[in-house]
Amino acid sequence: MLAATVHPTVAQEIKPTEQQLVAGKDLDQQRLVETYSRMYRYYERRNFNSQRSVRILLSNYPQHVTPILAAAFDRYPMHYRHIMRAAIHAEPAFTSEIVSIALQQQIADPADIVKIAVEAEPSYADTIVNLASDNSPSAIDELVKVAVLVEPATADTILRGTNVEDLTRFELVLRSLLDAVPTLTQYLSQTVADLIAGDSAQEEVTDYSESQERARAVALLRSAHRAGIPEGDLELIATRYKIAETEYLD
Repeated sequence: MLAATVHPTVAQEIKPTEQQLVAGKDLDQQRLVETYSRMYRYYERRNFNSQRSVRILLSNYPQHVTPILAAAFDRYPMHYRHIMRAAIHAEPAFTSEIVSIALQQQIADPADIVKIAVEAEPSYADTIVNLASDNSPSAIDELVKVAVLVEPATADTILRGTNVEDLTRFELVLRSLLDAVPTLTQYLSQTVADLIAGDSAQEEVTDYSESQERARAVALLRSAHRAGIPEGDLELIATRYKIAETEYLD
């Protein structure tokens, strides 16, 4: 008995395109959003408030965090603060997804979203700030200040979570942190020293030659100086790399 074969041209025509696959995923997500909207209506009839409903659904279907939150924000737009807190407390590991959904649906000003999220889960402050600043690049100064004023202890995490290869962004974040909480200057000076030594929260680690490492140290020292780190603190760091003041002081 001969096995059935499909002509290559026909097989190519049958294979779904990337656009079709994306459209299919979007349709599946929309169906899930509609399903969870019906579940919220069911819980309302049982006199459950929005926070309790979100907690129940996330506890039972954590893999559906996106449609669960999308349906909640759509059905209860005025309850977004309570919904975000309930969701993060129920599933802290999904903080980044929860913040992303809130930003995508524009449920509130990005600064308000950052404040709520950092209050609920400070350990994700760097992720929260990065997501919000990627969404609203022009507001990065405000977003950093909001986060660190909510929880000053997050300053180190926020700075370590900044891409040190992007010196403009690094300098802006550091300046915002120092402006918001000047008493953290010495604390952040140590963070800068650690970052120059290669201790970063970034997942990718780059191997530098000795000359590249020195050039990188000089660039970070210049950015730190412009951001407001005292010259005395910078001198201590520079000494380790035999870098003269004239190389990093503007």
